[in-house]
Amino acid sequence: MKKNNLFSKSMLKNIDWFLLIIVVAIVIYGAIAVTSATSPGFSGEDMTFEEYLGQLDWSYAGLQLIFFGIGIAAIIVLLFLDYNNLRDFSNIMYWIMVALLVAVWLFGQTINGTTGWFKIGNRGIQPAELCKILMIVVLAKEFAQRTEGKTEGITRFRDIWPMLWRFLIPFGLILLQPDWGSAMVYAFVFIGLLFMSKTSFKIIGTLLGGALAMLPVAWLFMADYQKERIYTFFDPSRDTEGSGFHMLRAKIVGSSGGLNGKGLFSDDLLTQQGNYLPEKQTDFIFAATSEAVGFVGGMILIILYGLLIYRLIRLSMRAKDDFGTYLILGVSFMLLFHVFENIGMNIGLMPVTGIPLPLFSYGGSNMLTMMLALGLVLNVNMRRTRYNI
Repeated sequence: MKKNNLFSKSMLKNIDWFLLIIVVAIVIYGAIAVTSATSPGFSGEDMTFEEYLGQLDWSYAGLQLIFFGIGIAAIIVLLFLDYNNLRDFSNIMYWIMVALLVAVWLFGQTINGTTGWFKIGNRGIQPAELCKILMIVVLAKEFAQRTEGKTEGITRFRDIWPMLWRFLIPFGLILLQPDWGSAMVYAFVFIGLLFMSKTSFKIIGTLLGGALAMLPVAWLFMADYQKERIYTFFDPSRDTEGSGFHMLRAKIVGSSGGLNGKGLFSDDLLTQQGNYLPEKQTDFIFAATSEAVGFVGGMILIILYGLLIYRLIRLSMRAKDDFGTYLILGVSFMLLFHVFENIGMNIGLMPVTGIPLPLFSYGGSNMLTMMLALGLVLNVNMRRTRYNI
């Protein structure tokens, strides 16, 4: 086990505070937006705003901030560990991941058609979320093992096989739940790392061609409600009270805010009308937020995500080794797909899936996953140079 880069106070100067500031801004913005979407509106007629604040439903935001606090604590612990030591445990981590995904498929609880949750009391834990980090570590180690110290990329198919089978087993187990949204995150990370490792386009083309050829088979294994979501994506008017309900309502809610929005906590918000937009604090928080703060507020959030992803890519270029680079790039691809898919489904550009908006929408499993992933990023950046301790 490598011990040359354990924690030292001299590493603290390499903590990327700009990255943390962006993260905190998104989390606080999200907590306010979730509270606005889940609380009764304020009209100013029956009470003062100070009295109204005392009656707000802080439960969702409070739990979200608790998970954020747990995530900060986890990051602090992670910073004391040398990320390179993860290489030694990547095989153990991989089989733990597989065991978790098998266990949740066999014994997990079904929520919204997906058997992907363990219930602990009244709380749910989604292993597919937390296993995203394990998948990134495993793939980063395998890619780095084949590119470290080399100028050319991967040119032989046999060099891809160790990464391919390690990806396909968790991917298949997640499809069995079935959780196509999470499976696509895994696929996006894998494909992204293929490109960034300068894998031969002949190999990438063969893999993508094989994936396209399997689409008809994948269609046969889709649940009826998932097929209906695809149909509805191409024709939202197909079933306005069923599979097309969420997409149409999200588009109506999001566009109703106009340029500047109706205002946070306003009683004019459509999200205040009972169950007008289900899952408004989770899957459709972007639509609910756009109604309250308008196009301008929505663009501010997108800009924050753009800055976050840009910063991650910049940090990946500073890493001292390929393993660190692939770790950060894996986190970047994971975050990018989450943002693209969630916002896309809120505005009707992507099919509806259960993909949350990272650090923003309500959800403990995803918050912890993203915080742990960002902890890995900070760890790599802190150790971008070697220290004598």
